[in-house]
Amino acid sequence: MPSATLSPIAKTPVNAEQEPHLRLYRRLWLSRIDLEEAKASIDEILTRNLPYPRRKAPSPILQALTTALVVAYARPFVNSRGQSLAAERTVPGSLLRVLSSRERALHDELVDIRNREVAHSDADILEISIELFSDGDGGICKVARNPLRRPELRALHRVIEKLEGEIERRCEALRAVLSLHIWL
Repeated sequence: MPSATLSPIAKTPVNAEQEPHLRLYRRLWLSRIDLEEAKASIDEILTRNLPYPRRKAPSPILQALTTALVVAYARPFVNSRGQSLAAERTVPGSLLRVLSSRERALHDELVDIRNREVAHSDADILEISIELFSDGDGGICKVARNPLRRPELRALHRVIEKLEGEIERRCEALRAVLSLHIWL
């Protein structure tokens, strides 16, 4: 049986005045997906009741879900890619005004974890000891990143819900200035 191929959707161009609104709308739309993914990771950690490690390293599933959570949450807020012709690279910083100072600190911490520990291996924050031998080496490396505790996960879930609400308010305002009922 031949595989079906999807034909591209014919998009209607927008005028120069609407282009910035469309680029922002696309970024907000993509950010909703990222935040949903982060929330799903939180829900999975909590539903599975994965134990927080006390003396040994976190389980691989907890480490993987924590990494997925940090990456998905931070994605809308970091400038990590080249120029995009379709969407703004990040959400506006003003989106974060809906957060309390404590929530903003949690947000900043997650973006910092993404930048220092998840997206990059920052040797300055790792406890690393290397022993060299004539035929190779040996080493011990303690990763600084720990999984979030349940109260932090619940607080981040609330942060995401606030951001989702603000994103929806902004999308509603943008829909008022963009053309409706056509593919953009």
